[in-house]
Amino acid sequence: MLAKARQNEIMKHLTEYKIVKITDIVKRFEVSHETVRRDLEALQEQNLIRRVYGGAILIENEEETTKNALPTLPVGTGYMERAAIGKKAAQLIHEGETILLAFGSTILETAKNIKNMRHITVLTNSISVLNELVNSNVEVYILGGHVNADEQTIGGQMACNALKNIFVDKAFISADGITLNGGISNYSSEESQLINAMIERANQTILVAHSSKFGINSFSVACPLQRADIVVSDNYLSQEYQQEIQKMGISLILADVIQNTEQKEKSEKMEENS
Repeated sequence: MLAKARQNEIMKHLTEYKIVKITDIVKRFEVSHETVRRDLEALQEQNLIRRVYGGAILIENEEETTKNALPTLPVGTGYMERAAIGKKAAQLIHEGETILLAFGSTILETAKNIKNMRHITVLTNSISVLNELVNSNVEVYILGGHVNADEQTIGGQMACNALKNIFVDKAFISADGITLNGGISNYSSEESQLINAMIERANQTILVAHSSKFGINSFSVACPLQRADIVVSDNYLSQEYQQEIQKMGISLILADVIQNTEQKEKSEKMEENS
């Protein structure tokens, strides 16, 4: 089922029941949690729903529905943070470099910040990143392989094999889960396999991840956290993870996110209307 059709079905459910759980969507459509998250983000950007912990509520009846819903996601788990992380990550890219950009919404934010740079070569398996950079100053190569329409990515053994013929200065990788013991993990084993292949072909690996990804083990382990040379996240990352990452000898860069009350309210309105 295409993403648009699935989102229409989610809206039908919400129109009737006012609230939906991510786990229910995953089971019904047999898709990954990451796919569901992207569906809900797309609907929220249209101002149709509001994401809550564990699911979403219909925005039309939000005040009434919220009484029985799980807590609304705070600022610190949304677009503002991903945009700030992406901007910080992009500052690590310099003219003349060849880089790998993996998949994910925060990686996409990184791509948005390098569009006007010159003499940059990007290899990616993300169709969203490709669309973002295709008419920019950046020279772009797309990895060949199996197309996942829901995730807007290209993967599989063909994509991994394509990486065997190249070297890059830096690989910017993503994760669905990151823990100190479990390492970097993803919902899909295919995605984890490709992340591993990207790391192998890079002189330096930068993990670009929202703070909400830390403390979670996803289905498929990609690699130990120590394989990352740099971690770029936001300043909502817990002190425990900040300290442990630095103890591992990994450089840590935290993007500052608006935190005072007045700015939080503005940020929330921006997210609702984006």
